[in-house]
Amino acid sequence: MIKRTLKIATFTLLLLVVVFVALIIDISPTVERQAHEQVENAEDVNSLISQLRGGLKQRYSTQRIDITLNQAESLIGFAQRALPNLAAEINLSDGLASINMSYKLPSYLFGTHLNISVETISSESLVVKSVSVGDISLPGAWALSWAESAANSYTESEIATVAISQVSKVTISSNNINVVVNPIDTFLKELKSIRVSGKDEMDELLRIKTAHYLRLLIDLKAPANLNADTSLSYYLHHLMKEAKYLSQDPEGGQLSSATLENEAAIYALGIYAGHRRFSSLVGDLSFAVGDSTFKQVQPVLAGRKDLSLHFIFSAVIKLMSQQDISNAVGEFKELMDRGEGGSGYSFVDLAADMAGANFAALAVNPHTALQVQNIMSLDANELLFFPAIDELEEGMDKTEFRQKYSNIESDSYKRVVNEIDARIKMLPLGSAP
Repeated sequence: MIKRTLKIATFTLLLLVVVFVALIIDISPTVERQAHEQVENAEDVNSLISQLRGGLKQRYSTQRIDITLNQAESLIGFAQRALPNLAAEINLSDGLASINMSYKLPSYLFGTHLNISVETISSESLVVKSVSVGDISLPGAWALSWAESAANSYTESEIATVAISQVSKVTISSNNINVVVNPIDTFLKELKSIRVSGKDEMDELLRIKTAHYLRLLIDLKAPANLNADTSLSYYLHHLMKEAKYLSQDPEGGQLSSATLENEAAIYALGIYAGHRRFSSLVGDLSFAVGDSTFKQVQPVLAGRKDLSLHFIFSAVIKLMSQQDISNAVGEFKELMDRGEGGSGYSFVDLAADMAGANFAALAVNPHTALQVQNIMSLDANELLFFPAIDELEEGMDKTEFRQKYSNIESDSYKRVVNEIDARIKMLPLGSAP
């Protein structure tokens, strides 16, 4: 009798799971918007970034953030470039905003899709009207509460609760979302307390390693025969020499720490020659550098400081994400630069972005981490890791870019990107598998 009951219970449970999966998974996507259409006005995001920067400077005051439909579309387009399996769109009307998403599931699920829709309304706080996943509709308040609890649990903080409470008013029109935000000082303090479950021990080791490499960079002297700006290759060379040494055991064998050493070295380089705020990614490093501030250096790549920054920022972003995201960030930044006052679209900058992401991908890949150390420890030479940039166009405004390349999905645009990728693959360092 008990066995029969267990069989019935198991069968019922399996049936419920099958029904649930059938309800949330669809054969076709509900959204088929193309990312290259959505990022067409990416330069409009510059004004939004200016608003956010202003908000950080006035952290003790109530802020008003205006997000236009073009800006929202551009950010969604960026997300699609970073996550190729994602398609999304936003629709605005008076008092209502709906975000629709379709995510293509892995091939072993027969190319099915997960379709999600979220609706929010104008209100005196953040109010989610409804959420639907496939054919299942959920109350918005319940869905928001569940997401809040999940985020708080994952980060071991109250960050989601604080973030939601920051919103004091939302006004939605057909072309604009206006959000009034309470003083963000409390939110920024809570942000610093985030700890991701299960990573404490590894994070602490990464922090100690990063501090070691940062101290090495601070103590590193510029070469005596240098007559111009120091090349980024000089710093990478010394970092990888140290990483190689620390990845070996006393008997000359290889330990499994090569990826960790390389990751810490790149974070240290990001802090030292990119931006000090990268230190927040690994934690408090004052025990290594003391209370005194160190002088931030500005190395060059191909004789240019901006290319070095592109390389470093992309390398650090790669450590935080997938390589597609790092490349998408670089590409989106160039699209933003097409606007008035920007430096224009630059395939040279994009090459530096792609090279930085590629370097980081190789450095933290268990199959290539030692290869990176071996090659970079031989010589301080840009030709080992940075591609030739001759004949790559730059400084194009939006009109010129459209005339020559139409959009980022055109064959002419892809040809240039593929050429950059081919140049990276031909380098001694190679490219990520």
